[in-house]
Amino acid sequence: MTDRSVSVLAFPMHGQQKLLSEGYRTRDGHFIEWFGRLKESEGPVAVVSRPEPQVLRPLVRTGTSQSAANTEAFDSYSWRFPNLRDRRSWWLQSLNSYPNLPGTPTTPAIVWNPMVSLSNVGSEIFNSRRRVVVDLLDDWSIHYAFESIAASVEEAYRRSLGEATIVTANSEGTLALAKRFGRSDAVLMTNGCDPDRFITHSKAEGKTTVGYVGKIGRRVDLDLVIEAASSLPGFRFIFAGPILDREYLAPLKSMNNIELLGDVHYRDVPNLLTSFDIGWVPHRVGKFEIGGDIIKTYEYRAAHLPVLSTPLIGAGDRGLDHVCVLPSSEHTDWLRQCADYGDRVIRKTGVIPSEHTWEDKAIQLLGSLDAIR
Repeated sequence: MTDRSVSVLAFPMHGQQKLLSEGYRTRDGHFIEWFGRLKESEGPVAVVSRPEPQVLRPLVRTGTSQSAANTEAFDSYSWRFPNLRDRRSWWLQSLNSYPNLPGTPTTPAIVWNPMVSLSNVGSEIFNSRRRVVVDLLDDWSIHYAFESIAASVEEAYRRSLGEATIVTANSEGTLALAKRFGRSDAVLMTNGCDPDRFITHSKAEGKTTVGYVGKIGRRVDLDLVIEAASSLPGFRFIFAGPILDREYLAPLKSMNNIELLGDVHYRDVPNLLTSFDIGWVPHRVGKFEIGGDIIKTYEYRAAHLPVLSTPLIGAGDRGLDHVCVLPSSEHTDWLRQCADYGDRVIRKTGVIPSEHTWEDKAIQLLGSLDAIR
């Protein structure tokens, strides 16, 4: 591959190793997959990863995914030793270890990691000749995990949003973030799914099954989960995802009707959803809400699951049918009513609008870059 054959530079939130180990399940991963397909005739998408610690390199797992078609990884490593007491400090420690950028000074770039604006390649990315999209995932300025580096996050947003050619936001929350930094031209581009990935018939067995797929941390309303499980012993609750905050583990494990599956590779999610009766989003509202759009709601509906969600930003405003949005105090009663219809909850048919597909969003995003050219 020559430098000139690179079609797009992509700066994911983390990098290639995480994309592979998880199966491209995040917003940046879905976009990278589709950019690779859509840019097949123009050259590969260069995935420029956040630098990782050299000392941990022997422990790196390649995962069980293949790299997305027509993408090429550009990894780098730092000899700095990570601060194990403050894992977020690595975002700052790694800033001067990015690799030389492939492509040319005019190769367009998509940035999901705003911290690259503070890095050794920041001025090269935002060089005034390059068309750059900054696509906002969550609002890191209010994200509890980034509290220890909050000042640097603010500076990263100031630089990246100030110099981006185009700014897109995944929710009304991140749109407000963009406007706070003067980007009144920011475009709302919510999350979505690939409907064809999902299986629409049920394979659920046994008790009425309420399922959750996602990271299990402070944005999950633990009190709501425990209250629902305690009040509904005849229900089965499945949680598929890594537990990020240790204080969640013991209470969840103490409930006989809660099953913790651990992290589930994205290729296995469609089949997992066939074992659910209801897709659940028991997230906290307000404190610990991190400003993003919930991908799992689109995926639950692509599998024809009825969805129950707390009133998060945009939860009932996405044009998806059979999404019930209720305050946490009403979730247990709503779930209890489902049991009145028997152990199985009938699948709710519906079509995911084309504007809520990753393909449509990727075409729109690339089209906006082409229009500027």
